[in-house]
Amino acid sequence: MTDTQKNDPDLVPTHTTAAAISIARWVAQHYGLPVQQCALIRRGLNDNYAVRSADGTRYVARLYSIRPRGGFNVDFEVALLEHLASKGASVAAPVLTADRRTHVQLQFPEGLRALALFRHAEGATPDTLDEFDLTGRALAHIHEAARDYVGPPSRYTLDGHHLAGRTLAYLKVYPELSEDLLETYRRLVHRLLEELTAAEDGLTRVVCHGDTHGFNNHVNTDAAGTKKTMFFDFDDAGPGFLAYDLSVLPWSYLFRKSLKEPDDALRERWMHYLRGYRAGSGEVSERDMAALPLFVQLRHLWNLGEAAGRLHHWGTNSVPVDWLRKQVDMFEAWKGLDLRT
Repeated sequence: MTDTQKNDPDLVPTHTTAAAISIARWVAQHYGLPVQQCALIRRGLNDNYAVRSADGTRYVARLYSIRPRGGFNVDFEVALLEHLASKGASVAAPVLTADRRTHVQLQFPEGLRALALFRHAEGATPDTLDEFDLTGRALAHIHEAARDYVGPPSRYTLDGHHLAGRTLAYLKVYPELSEDLLETYRRLVHRLLEELTAAEDGLTRVVCHGDTHGFNNHVNTDAAGTKKTMFFDFDDAGPGFLAYDLSVLPWSYLFRKSLKEPDDALRERWMHYLRGYRAGSGEVSERDMAALPLFVQLRHLWNLGEAAGRLHHWGTNSVPVDWLRKQVDMFEAWKGLDLRT
């Protein structure tokens, strides 16, 4: 071995991207599937790969990243999905390993990572108003079906600490963040947690999907012309508040469009989404509706924190200081959001 081939003792790996051929081999080895094709879909909070078996069946292999929140929640996620699928909920069902495990533990340079396999969700993200109606109905069914889940517990609860407290901890070690801006975020987190404490006793609690922003469910039209939707990516799921799960969709639109208040397109989509949720036997109380602006802000803090906590992987460019400063105005504007229909 030459000097250039030796491992540098000063090299500290923080995130490894596995080649698709490695994923294909692991799926074949641990799931007993003859893999015909495998390709990286995207690197994000986790690394996702499209897998096609020799018989043409499509899957998605998720290689979980090491996240600052703690251990993998995959046992809960897979058990929840199995329960939901057994109840007829529209979810991308998990595939157990050949020896009936929920996932595989793999040794990477940065540490142990989990690999899990799921059925592929055909179709595309919702776009038309009837598809947002359908999405709301499907989410209501998921919440209802999860009521009697009794499997492995979630490693975390989608509460104030999870949504806001962790973010503040990540910002405290963010490089070059001024004390003034950090103090602004301290006050913001304190305000939101006080509001949540005052409101939470009257709020509806559910098992949240946790990431219902409109891109984690696909709508597909079957041979008879009937549209159906399927939810996937439950890796942020856990017990929490209905108002949070509902708030993620309008937050996503506001965030992507840099809007301080809803435009006509969002209002239309939101009206159909909420109407679909209620038509699917989902009950939304007046207190849940009143809490939506609070949870839009908490969702924004959570999302900000997921990036701030992954500087070792994504870098400071994912949450630049100038951008962090601008978000203060967004939080202030979203205090007065009107999401009533």
